[in-house]
Amino acid sequence: MSRITTAGVRVLMIVSLVTARANAQQLPGSTDRAPIPRQVLDARTVFIGNGGGQSFGAESYFSRTKYDGGPNRVYDEFYTAVKDWGHYDIVGSTDAADVALVIRFSSPIVDAESSGAADNRSTNPVYDPQLNLSINDPHTGLPLWTITEHIEPGDHRADDNRHFDEAIGRVVNDLRRLILTPELALSQSDEPPPGARHIAEVHRRQMDAGIGLVLGSAIGAVLTAHTANYHCPPFPTSPPDLNAPLPRVDLACDERQSSQRLRNEIVGSIGGAIIGSLVGWVFPVSF
Repeated sequence: MSRITTAGVRVLMIVSLVTARANAQQLPGSTDRAPIPRQVLDARTVFIGNGGGQSFGAESYFSRTKYDGGPNRVYDEFYTAVKDWGHYDIVGSTDAADVALVIRFSSPIVDAESSGAADNRSTNPVYDPQLNLSINDPHTGLPLWTITEHIEPGDHRADDNRHFDEAIGRVVNDLRRLILTPELALSQSDEPPPGARHIAEVHRRQMDAGIGLVLGSAIGAVLTAHTANYHCPPFPTSPPDLNAPLPRVDLACDERQSSQRLRNEIVGSIGGAIIGSLVGWVFPVSF
């Protein structure tokens, strides 16, 4: 191959690499991101609106609400948090506002869990309580930017109320980050909602507990099968001595030995199942 041909091949390879890199930068998911509207970043006066909320709060439509404070709780807490931040001048009408901050609580159904026996199985809805902040143009009502924070599920009512307050704090922190350090707000990677992480962790622990139950039951039965301490006298193998008395033969000994072995296996199986399921449940789970 001549030097001219070799040089031409190298040039083509370089051009191909440069073109491939340029195309890769234009693909969805690349580091290039759309800009934040200047109206959002430059706003100094805001009108805070109450977008409403589902007062039953992801518990049940016909039962008591999951959170205290009523449907206006999210508006009251958000208004107070923005006022305490002190970055904006809060005005009482959209005519004098640069942007409108509309906060809303919602709790959509995002999944369903099965419960009960296989032949009589029912499904329970899985809710995703969340706070949605919409930054709107005050004159047209068009949304310019949206912030969503999910409320982590709690083990009891006090936990739920605390997680509600924490979600309010995260919404205000997200807004502060968006305004003060927009480049960091754009570069943040998506995180799964706490509720989704919690449900996935519970499902994984249930699966690990089921595997531990089966393995522990089998191992416990095998280990205890040989722990029967009930021994039967051996049958005579040599011809009996006619002058000696006949040995006593316990015909029910084998049955009693089998019963004791069975009891040991049952106890070992139950104990192994309990230990195995506990080990499976507490086994570290990460997502």
